Amino acid sequence: MAIGLYRTEWRGSLRGQFRENVIHYRLDPDPGTNGFDTANDLLIALNSTFISLWLDMLPPDYNLSAILARQIGPVGGNYATIDYEEGSQPGTRGTEAASQQLCPCITMIPGIGVKSSGRIFLPAVDKADYSLNAPSVGFGIAVNAFMTPSIAGFSVAGGTASIAIFSRKLNTSNPVVTYHLSSVIGYQRKRARPIGA
Repeated sequence: MAIGLYRTEWRGSLRGQFRENVIHYRLDPDPGTNGFDTANDLLIALNSTFISLWLDMLPPDYNLSAILARQIGPVGGNYATIDYEEGSQPGTRGTEAASQQLCPCITMIPGIGVKSSGRIFLPAVDKADYSLNAPSVGFGIAVNAFMTPSIAGFSVAGGTASIAIFSRKLNTSNPVVTYHLSSVIGYQRKRARPIGA
């Protein structure tokens, strides 16, 4: 059976400012039935395990508001969604974000022979989690707790879903072999929508 590719959108806010992360997952094998139903099964799996791991990396002034998923390969599909009550899914790490714009970068590293890596710019970081451009040990543990099972894979609809690197330019997806947490945090604005937009 074919490998399915699914796009997920993790939508939230940081002190009222919109934040969105797009994370792709490969499903091997894809059940090959209804892409919407499989996307919904992926959301159920993410909601049961990965939401708490996601929030464990983020400060409490970040709130997750929804996760959407849709099949994008080998064919497209409609979005399945899980919406959360406003303010019900705050980050659980530390006390407050270091800045509205400081976003730690997790670089996803593919296997040998794949030229491009992938990145997850976390929507915020707690002010105590970086010092002199070095992440705290506790923050590294929280990132590892999210990334390790994401890379190893988890059961969805009779297959194994795992985080993936998607190249829109080449229309390819590749499994993630390992990851690297950047020791330097910088400004990342491309996923932030201004108030009133």
